[in-house]
Amino acid sequence: MEPLVSGIYQCPQCRKILKQKDEKAEAEAMKEVDKGEFLEGEYFHNNVSINKKYEVCEQGIIINKTESRLFAALICHSAYLRDEKYVRLSWWKSFQHAGMFKIYEKAVLNNTIITLENFNKSFDDIWTWGGKYGEQEPKAKDAKEKEKYLDLIKFRILEHRTCPKCQKKMSKKKSHYECQHCGEIVILEGYNQPIFNIQSSELDLDFQSNFPINYYLPVSGITVKWLMGEWKALVVIHDKDNPNKQWLRFYWWMRDLSSLLKYGRREIGEGIQMGWKAQRGVASPNIYEKKLITPLIKALKRIKQELDW
Repeated sequence: MEPLVSGIYQCPQCRKILKQKDEKAEAEAMKEVDKGEFLEGEYFHNNVSINKKYEVCEQGIIINKTESRLFAALICHSAYLRDEKYVRLSWWKSFQHAGMFKIYEKAVLNNTIITLENFNKSFDDIWTWGGKYGEQEPKAKDAKEKEKYLDLIKFRILEHRTCPKCQKKMSKKKSHYECQHCGEIVILEGYNQPIFNIQSSELDLDFQSNFPINYYLPVSGITVKWLMGEWKALVVIHDKDNPNKQWLRFYWWMRDLSSLLKYGRREIGEGIQMGWKAQRGVASPNIYEKKLITPLIKALKRIKQELDW
């Protein structure tokens, strides 16, 4: 490294400019990490790859830190929309982006916390499945009401073309219904299977194993957000060649509905399954050590309180 001025160095190969670490400040920051306290957003902008040009980190809590890896829960906002805040779970390897999972809505944050608590109860320390799938468990009254409500919406769509959003009659298109009043769209998939947006607060948060996952195999997971064009879930997966190697992954899929609405067929291509493909930039948001679930839950609850969600 070549010194430019006091405390500032430049790499002669890549020309990257680096600032010398303040050991005292680093030690103080580590104390805050050990306590699970909030750190100022500048800490993350200065130490890892968050570009202020696109998003601003206000503050965050480090869940786990090693010499080469960092995992944190952050409160961020767009560089252009300061009032629209969101939660970002971020993974870094060698201080470069390695994975992310963004949460924009209160209901999705609540679902994520409840889901992590369910994972704590249903998996042991090496991610061995010990729970039951939703249909095998006695449903609570609230879950039964949600199920009945969704069945009623499906019935009204099929029998009367009733819009699930504004309750007015929808128009029939080639492969979907479209509401001329509020713009809501309902996709017709298979036999008597209307696909429509479900409010995150209405999801049952049951374990399931049917996910559009490529490369790995799902053990069990829970959906925390489901829209026709966006799907978020937490899933324990395993390597195809090594079923004993299991870990938790935060999945975020998107689906381009334009070809389905226009031509009546799904988008197809590399890395796409059931019309779904991974959201750009998500990378590999994995948790390998189950012991990190508890501090993550605590951090998300503190963030929820801070955001007044």
